[in-house]
Amino acid sequence: MKIKIRKSTVLQMASWQQSARDTGARDEAELRRILSLPDYQVEYARYGDPNLPTCGITPEESVDFFLHFDEKSFDNPRLEYKKASFLEFYRDLDHRLEQLSVLDAITDDDIALVQSLLKNALPSAVFDSVEQITILFTISIGNSMGWPYGNYVHFDVANLDLLGDREAFLHVLAHEIHHILFPSLLPENMTPQQYFFANFAFEGLAMHFCNNASTIGKPGKYPGSSFCVDEPSWAFFEEQHRELICRALSDGEKARDMDFDQVRQLVGEYETFTFTSLKTGETRPVQQYPTYYIGCCLWGKIDLAFGKERLFDALGSENGFEETWKMLPDAWKND
Repeated sequence: MKIKIRKSTVLQMASWQQSARDTGARDEAELRRILSLPDYQVEYARYGDPNLPTCGITPEESVDFFLHFDEKSFDNPRLEYKKASFLEFYRDLDHRLEQLSVLDAITDDDIALVQSLLKNALPSAVFDSVEQITILFTISIGNSMGWPYGNYVHFDVANLDLLGDREAFLHVLAHEIHHILFPSLLPENMTPQQYFFANFAFEGLAMHFCNNASTIGKPGKYPGSSFCVDEPSWAFFEEQHRELICRALSDGEKARDMDFDQVRQLVGEYETFTFTSLKTGETRPVQQYPTYYIGCCLWGKIDLAFGKERLFDALGSENGFEETWKMLPDAWKND
C-alpha cells in the first residue's frame, strides 16, 4: 500500500489567514479561489454526502465561516461547534503550522506500523484491495481530526493539536484507512438491524484495532497505551457503561422491526457531539460520540473472545452479531 501526501492548499490558506489577521481585511475573491481547488472539492463532496457522519457543510457555508468565524454565530451546528477551536488555531497560526512538518513526511517504518495494524484488523484480500491512499492536509471547517472518503484520508491542520505526537498520528491514519476498507466486510444488502450494528462496528473496531482503546470489561487489543482516545468523553461513557450497552442492545432488538429511515434516525441518537447521560440526565459535550465507545466494547469483545475470523463471519451474516453475542460467557456480557 502506497501512501501519498497532498498539502498544496495549506500554505495558500495560511497566507490568506495571515493577511486577514495582520491587515483586518478578508479578500473574499481570493478565499473563493482557494476553496475551489481540487483538495477542497474532495472535502465538499464528502460533506455533501448525507449518508456519512459529521457532514452537512456546504461550500457557501464555509465561505461564510472563514469570513466571519470570529464575529458571528452560525445556524449550522457543525460550524458553531468548530468556531472556538478554529479561533484558537487562528490566533496561534504560525506555531500550529509547525506541527505539520512533524507529521507530513511518511517513512518506510511509519508505513510498516500502519500496515501491521491493518493486517491485524482485516482479511488479507481486503487489505490488498487498495494500492494507494492519498492523505489530504487542508486548513478546514470539519469537526473531526480526520476522515476517509474514497481512497483519501483527510486531516484538518486546524485540528492537528488533537493528535498529539507522530506515533498517535500513525494510529489515527490506520484508523481512517480501516474505515476505507471496512465496508468490504459487510454484505451488500443489509437488513435494518444489520445496518444498526454495523454502524457501531465501523467506529468501534477502528478504535479497538488501531487506537488500542479499552472499555469497561474489554482490555486493549495490544499491550501498552491507547492512542487518541478522548479521555473526558471515555470517562463519561464509562460512568454509564451498563446503561449504554443495555440501551444499544435493546435498540438493536427494536431495529429488527424498523425500516431504514427509522434505523438511521435511531443511529443518529448515538452520533452526536452533545450527549445526555442515561444515568443522571446531565448533558455534556463529547469529542468522541457514544458509537465509538459502545462499538469498541461490543465488537471488540467478540474479537478478543473468538478471534477475527469469527468476527468477520458475524459482520457478514444476517444474525451474526446477536448469535455471537449470545455465545459470550455471561461474565463478558455483564461487565
